[in-house]
Amino acid sequence: MRIKLSILFTVFLISFPSLAQSTFTLRGVVTDAETKEPLPFATVFFAGTTVGTTTNEKGGYLLNVNSEGTYDLIVKFIGYQTYAAQVTLGDAAVAQLNVEIAPGAKDLGSVVVVARKDAKWKRYFKEFEKVFLGQTVNGINAKILNGESLDFVYDDEKEQLSAYAYEPLLIDNPELGYKVKYYLEQFLIDYKTNVSGYYGYTNFEPIGPKNKRKARTFERNRKAAYEGSSTHFFKALYKNQLEEEGFVIELISDLTADPRVIANQKTILNEKLSLDPMANFKRLAFDNYIRVSYLNEKESIRYRTATATVTPVARLAVSSQPARNQESWIFILEGNPAIEFEENGFVRNPISFYSYGYWAFEKVADMVPLDYEPRGGS
Repeated sequence: MRIKLSILFTVFLISFPSLAQSTFTLRGVVTDAETKEPLPFATVFFAGTTVGTTTNEKGGYLLNVNSEGTYDLIVKFIGYQTYAAQVTLGDAAVAQLNVEIAPGAKDLGSVVVVARKDAKWKRYFKEFEKVFLGQTVNGINAKILNGESLDFVYDDEKEQLSAYAYEPLLIDNPELGYKVKYYLEQFLIDYKTNVSGYYGYTNFEPIGPKNKRKARTFERNRKAAYEGSSTHFFKALYKNQLEEEGFVIELISDLTADPRVIANQKTILNEKLSLDPMANFKRLAFDNYIRVSYLNEKESIRYRTATATVTPVARLAVSSQPARNQESWIFILEGNPAIEFEENGFVRNPISFYSYGYWAFEKVADMVPLDYEPRGGS
C-alpha cells in the first residue's frame, strides 16, 4: 500500500561538539510556520521509543537518548499537520533542531462519517481492533482506552473502510507491560482485495511491575515479542548474524505454495546487500520476494487457525498438525530502490516494503520499543 504523508522540512540543525558521551540530546523550539509564534504543549517524541516530551510555555523541547543513530522525530499539535523528520544523533553530545509546523486539517470530502456508538460504529470498531491490535495473545488482551476518539468512513463504491483518530489512541498492553500512545495517520481495510494496512507513530511508556515476578513476566513476554520480529531480523542482517540469530532467507519468485527459489542466503548477502559509503546504514535491494524463516520459534496455534483457508470443521484439525517455523515474506513497493536500515534494526524508510505472513499477523500489541534490548543480548 502506497502511503503519502505531508511533511514540512523547515529546520535548522546545529551541533555542539563533544569528545565522548553516553547520552545524546536533541533540543529546539516548535513554532507556527505562518505566524512564527511558539507552540506550547505540543507533543514531541522519537517514534517507536520510550522517549517523548511536551514543549514548554516558550515552545521549547528537549529529548535525551542513550544510543547514537537515526530517529524519527515526530511533532503533533491539535489543528496542525503532523511533522516528521529523521535526525541522526551521535556526532555531538547536543544537537539543536527548530521545527516549524503548518496549520491543517483532514479533508474527508463528501463522504459521511459513521455516527459514534451506533450499531455500525461498534461493528467497525471490532474490525479495527482485529486489524490494529492483532489476534495474538497480546492482541486479544490489549485494550484501546479511548475508542470514542475514532471516526469511521465507509466508501460503498470502493468497498473500503477508513478510520481517523482526532487524538492519540491510548493502548493498555498488560502482557508486555506498556502504555502505548499511537498517533494514527492512516488506516484502511479494502474488502475487495482483502488487504488492510495502517500507518502511524508510537510512543511507549513502561508500566512499573508490582513485584519481581511480574517484572520477569514482562521481560519474558517482551523478549518473545522481539525475537523473530522484523526489528530483530534487520538487526541480525546488518551484523551479518542471520544464522546465529536463527534466520534463513531466500529470494523466491512468488507467493504460491511451491515458489521457485531464485537465490539463497549467501547469494543475497553477497549481491543484494550493500553498505552506504557515506553513512552508517545498509541497503537491501531485490526484485520478487524474500522469504524470511525464523527457526527458533514455531508458528502459534492462533496464527495457524487464523490463516487456515479451510472450512470451520477442518480448521479444528489444524491444532493437531505439526507446527512449522515462522515464515514471513517481504517485497519492495514500487518507486523504492531498496530497504534502508541501521545497526539497531531501525528501518529508515519503513513504508518502502510490504510484509506478509507472521510479521503481518503480529500487530501493534506485539510491538516493543526500538530502544528495547533483551536481557543477555540478542
